Formats: sequence, structure tokens, C-alpha cells
Amino acid sequence: MRKKTFAAILAAALLLCSCHRDEPDDIEFHVYSDGTYIEGEGLNAPYSEKNGEAEFYVPEGMKTASASQTALTDEESELYEKIVEDIGLLRERTPLTVDSSVYQRVAELVRIEQLAYTPMSKIGLEYNVDEQRFEVLFTYRFTADEVSRMNLASENAAKKIMEGVTPDMDDYEKLKYFHDYIILNCETDTDDPYADTVYGALVKGKALCEGYAKAFSYLCNLAGIENVIVTGVTDVPHMWNMVKLGGNWYHVDVTWDDPNDKLHEDYPDIILYQYFMVTDSVIRNNHTIGTYPAEPPKANGKNENYFVREGADISNENEFFSVSENAITAAAAERKRGAMVKFERSDLFISVTSGLESEYVDSIFEPIVSRIRSLYGINVRLSWTDYYGQYRILTYIIEYD
Repeated sequence: MRKKTFAAILAAALLLCSCHRDEPDDIEFHVYSDGTYIEGEGLNAPYSEKNGEAEFYVPEGMKTASASQTALTDEESELYEKIVEDIGLLRERTPLTVDSSVYQRVAELVRIEQLAYTPMSKIGLEYNVDEQRFEVLFTYRFTADEVSRMNLASENAAKKIMEGVTPDMDDYEKLKYFHDYIILNCETDTDDPYADTVYGALVKGKALCEGYAKAFSYLCNLAGIENVIVTGVTDVPHMWNMVKLGGNWYHVDVTWDDPNDKLHEDYPDIILYQYFMVTDSVIRNNHTIGTYPAEPPKANGKNENYFVREGADISNENEFFSVSENAITAAAAERKRGAMVKFERSDLFISVTSGLESEYVDSIFEPIVSRIRSLYGINVRLSWTDYYGQYRILTYIIEYD
């Protein structure tokens, strides 16, 4: 049987979400992980539990399909299910029955939305001369047993996280809990072979933006909160989430709320909220929202924005102290390291922060310190940083004695 392999193999398919990793120069195909074979950790031991049609175990909730449900024609939806079947059965080749550009778009949606389908590392195109047809080729980085064990471990980790969801939580509070949990228990890692997976984020605690986004999406699915995963560009290809609350869509970028610089080095347990429940206009400050493989919904709602929901927005100088007091006291109640307030205007931010000249502002906020001591029996020291000053945000650092 004669076959001819083409160099330009579905060149745009399976776009790499590198976050902090450079794209490969040779793009015969796109590789969305290093293709490292798993060794150790018991992941390559025999494993037989499966469900559905896949050769590996697929937990409930590991499908995020809001984008494909609205973006695909009936024919493309059938192709979507065919690709899911092919990958689930670890097929090495399948006939190409549609235009390659259509196939690569649908395949990219499968990669993004099917959170449990992590074995594939490469996708290519080959022409079968004897049968006079093109065939799609799949290359896999993990075995079925390995994927099963990864998915089972991810499911168990998610179940433990979901135990922290209480009946009195509304959807906003659940999302904030998921956001905070991932930030406190995961760190950015560009080298770990699982970094683009739910397993990397929830089990190993090391992930790229793709792992962060997929883990957050999985938890949203388990909580019954409608969501999509968004691809785009910051300074590199990037991936984040959108969620729907109260009839409106909001962006959530967990990766960018997990600082990966000196602030994180000094305060590794700090949590930021600049990119929690924000509009298109806010995310576009430093994100380019991608429209491939599917255009995401518009996000214009503000009612569920972090600073609005938490009462941490400041519209005039008279509100500065009371809003800051509430934000800092609420953070101290949970022993959080940071508290954030946002100013309505840039001139307001500048006029207020120009008066905060000392590194420690305990003398300015002594009433807040005294209140925290009285309420919780703890001593704190306060300082501030203009880490997100260009966005009119003041971040307080709370240190506990």
C-alpha cells in the first residue's frame, strides 16, 4: 500500500496553548505537550475501569461543550462526535471526509472541550495513493491505562474540592472558591508533561494556562455552571474561561490571578482578583480574545464582577477608608494575604495613593488594625502595592504576627 505524507499537515489543527512556552519552529504538526511518556507513579499499571465508548475511563463532568453546541452545523456536530470516537478508541488513522480546514477547526474544539481526552500528541494528514484518499493520522503520548489513571485521580481530587461547596453558596461564591483553590494549590510550570491537563492542575499542582482553564471548567461542570474555554493571545498563546451568571457572561483568568513574579515570590499564598468575573473591555486590556475555533459569547455584565460583588469599588475619596476597611477586614477573617479595592477613575486613584507614602501604613489604618485585633484576636501589619495600578487597583498586603 503506497502512501504519501504531506509536509503541511493540518497546520492549524490542535493549536498549542503555550502560556510561557515558545512555539516550535517546525510546524509539520502542532504538539500540545512534550509527548513525554509517563513513567512511575503507578500510572502505567494495568487498569480496566472504563465507561462510555472510550478505551479509557471518562469521569462525569469532563465535557465542556457550550461553544461547539452553538458554533457547529449539524454536519460538523456529526464530525465532532466522530473525532471523539476515534480518539476515544485510540485509532491511529481515519478517512478524511471533509475539507481539512473544517476538520482542523472541529478537532480543535474537541481538544479544548473534551477534558478527559488527553492522550493525543499529534495529528497529521496522509494521502493513500492506492485508495486515492486522504487519511487523518493520530499519534498518542499516553496509553489507555495511563489516561484512565490520570482521569480517575483527577476525579477523586475534584470530589474532595467539591466537598468544600456548601448549600448556602450561590454560584458566584462557588466560582470564587474554585478560583481560590486552584491558585493556592497549583503553580505555573512550563516543563511538566501533564501541564496542559486537568490532572496536572488538580493532582500534581503544576500546570500551564491550559491546565488551569480545563481544571476550572471541570469544577464548573460539576457545579452545574455554564462555561466555555476561551483561546486567545496575551504575549503568547493563552487560554482562560468564561462563565454565565444571571444571564450574563464573564471572563475568568485563573492563571493571571496567580501571580508568577516577585509578588508571588514574596507572598506565595496571595490571591488576586483582577481577572475574576470581568467584561470584554477589561480582559482586552492585555488579552486578545480569539474567535477560532469558535467565537466566544460577549461579556458585558457587571453585577457579578468581583469588585462590585465584594463592595470593593470606590467612586469618591470619602469612600476610600470605609471600602478599604471592609476589604481588609474580610480578607483577615479568612487569613488571606491580600485585599484589593478598585477606583472608578484614574485621577481618584492617583490622588488617594499619593498620600500613602510609607511602606507600612499601620498608622493611617490603625482603626482597621484595632478592629481586626478585636474581632479575631490577631495582630496584622498592612502595606500596599500598585501591582495593578494601571487598572486603578490598590492591593493591600496583610502580614500576620
